[in-house]
Amino acid sequence: MAFRSIFHAVLASAFVFAAGSVWAQSLADISLPELQTQAERGQADAQFALGLRYHLGEGTSQDYSEAAKWFALAAAQGHAGASNQLARYRFEGLGGDKDVEEALRLFEDAAASGDPQNVFDLGRALEVAEGDMSRVAQLYQQAADAGLGDASVSLGVLYQEGRGVEQDYLRALELYEGPAAQGNARALNNLGLLYVRGTGVPQDYARAAEYFAAAVELGLATAMTNLGVLYENGYGVELDEERAKELYRAGGRQAEPDAGQQSTLIYDARLKPLELSEEVLQDVQSRAIAGDPVGMFQLGWVLLQSPDAPFQNQFQAAALFRAAAEAGYAPAMANLGSLYFQGKGVPQDFVLAQMWILRAAAAGAEEARNIGDGYIARMTAEQINEAQSRAKVIP
Repeated sequence: MAFRSIFHAVLASAFVFAAGSVWAQSLADISLPELQTQAERGQADAQFALGLRYHLGEGTSQDYSEAAKWFALAAAQGHAGASNQLARYRFEGLGGDKDVEEALRLFEDAAASGDPQNVFDLGRALEVAEGDMSRVAQLYQQAADAGLGDASVSLGVLYQEGRGVEQDYLRALELYEGPAAQGNARALNNLGLLYVRGTGVPQDYARAAEYFAAAVELGLATAMTNLGVLYENGYGVELDEERAKELYRAGGRQAEPDAGQQSTLIYDARLKPLELSEEVLQDVQSRAIAGDPVGMFQLGWVLLQSPDAPFQNQFQAAALFRAAAEAGYAPAMANLGSLYFQGKGVPQDFVLAQMWILRAAAAGAEEARNIGDGYIARMTAEQINEAQSRAKVIP
């Protein structure tokens, strides 16, 4: 058995886009038309709130380009939250062209407000853009002093690696411990790494395993891989290669995201569950042949009930879902998107997959949004933008 020495730290974390934490409570519950009216009258808070609605797809189709438009209008009026959101868009190329220089300018504008999240985001952007690391450390320290746990963890990473600050493992340990006690997954994982390596603390694989396990419980993929290394080699835990493989799969190290058909297809909750009797199946097939969207959807569902459904079943199911989707049936749109994500019965195509997911959600199948969660992170900004553009055009 080859020793796996690769322990992946959540270090020098890449800039991750997330929805803004600033939300005007007075605007959170008003209707979309009313919010649109206020935004068109030039109210910055309303423009920002409307941008977030489009970003999240709340009450409307998810549309980053439309969100960017409203963020830009609010940012032009000095709205710090909008500046920060627009900066994130420009940094990643979402909703428009990627422009790191403009993004950094917007991050600076947002951070000037003193909001700790905005200050932290500026630091993250500068770190990814390979800016002045001493300034990055100062920004993380400022946000950490304001109580932002993620900033403490990122500052700890800098001390652990000696970037922008003098290397200090004990200082890194201190910075991780506070957020870890509050359930911060990155902090727990990075504490585990200190104990694996014996840097700043005595080497203790058992304790490292406890920290990794706590981070795994919080869903951190990196910790799953790290804990898998311990199980595969029997360090700090009883050697268990099967458990290691499970963790590697969950963490995405040895396998693609689980694309099992049954776990990613949805069934219309408004319909009575199908009894797979000969009589019921004949009825479903007859309705499908007659062009009934519900019948086509149900027949496609039946064809994929076997975990190892043959390609012919997958191909026929995709055709049935497509016909029902083109007739406007939302659950079929969602399942067609799922098949495109997986490449089951159709060529794998993330753009078409996300397009159908967005159309399904807009047509009322809100649960469709969960289908692509394991794949969205693998899409480029260009693919996301294209999918959203295509979703607006109903064939």
